[in-house]
Amino acid sequence: MSKKQFGYIGSSPTQSFANLPSKRNLSQYIIDIDYLVVAGGGSGGDGTAAGGGGAGGVRSSISNTGGGCSIEFKKVTTGMSFTVTVGAGGAAGSYSDNTKGASGSNSVFSTITSTGGGGGSGYYNQAGSTGGSGGGGGYRGSNNSAGYGLAGTTCQGYAGGNGHTNALSGRTSGGGGGGAGAVGANSGGYDLPGDGGIGVTNTIISTSESNSASVGEVDSGNVYFGGGGGAAGGANCQGSDFAQGGKGGGGEGQFPDDGSGSVNNAENATANTGGGGGASYGAGSAASGNGGSGVVILKYPAIFTLSIGAGLTSTTVESSGFKKTIFTAGTGTVSI
Repeated sequence: MSKKQFGYIGSSPTQSFANLPSKRNLSQYIIDIDYLVVAGGGSGGDGTAAGGGGAGGVRSSISNTGGGCSIEFKKVTTGMSFTVTVGAGGAAGSYSDNTKGASGSNSVFSTITSTGGGGGSGYYNQAGSTGGSGGGGGYRGSNNSAGYGLAGTTCQGYAGGNGHTNALSGRTSGGGGGGAGAVGANSGGYDLPGDGGIGVTNTIISTSESNSASVGEVDSGNVYFGGGGGAAGGANCQGSDFAQGGKGGGGEGQFPDDGSGSVNNAENATANTGGGGGASYGAGSAASGNGGSGVVILKYPAIFTLSIGAGLTSTTVESSGFKKTIFTAGTGTVSI
């Protein structure tokens, strides 16, 4: 007669549990994270009729990337860690250094890296730097010759503009720094230094969130990142048409006469935009402008929370079922 044991009628079960499937780890999910990664911008050239600083490279899964390329995507496994780094802007040299601007530093989110912007050309016959967006060219030492702007990085930004020396007037001016959205403007060849290239708009954060966190540049209801720095006019230039920085935090270039009979100063790029710094024209005591620091923004479902390591400065906002963490400085390890 059979007996009931462990819920069975008859003999006890003999099946081994060794070959059964392992238990699934329900704490790990693969999720899509939207991101914006903007590198630090380059500083403007410091010398005679120097070139503007190039903007930091821009990569994003939303709206626009630099260089006119398609948006990119990124998946992250919960419980796994990754690196976030916010690139610093390039530091400007002292007056009369006659040096090219310093390149900005890279920004990083996991495997996504945006390249720091290239520094602008300084004194004549001196090259600037390539970067996420390229630095603008300074003037060359012979008449009717151009100082060529430097190239940007594919799918991150554009090249800087060319500088020039005019044979008839001897007036010199530099080319604008490249922007994430367009090349820097070439020198007008007479006394018109080139404007910085425009940045790109991005909708990962709203205009109110941009203003609250002091990241990006808001203009006409859009948030811009990665504007190139304006170039400088030479000492013989006249008038008041100094070069503008590109939308997206680019700094203005220096010019001998700001319209009031005095010299305007080269501007620093705006922090946390990746903008390029304005260039120096080589007179007075003012240096060129610093490049703007970059920014990393991550957007993810609100049911998740980031664990943010020491060394990173950030703020998190929540709306419409999503969190947005805005990193404005530092480097460290993050997990979700």
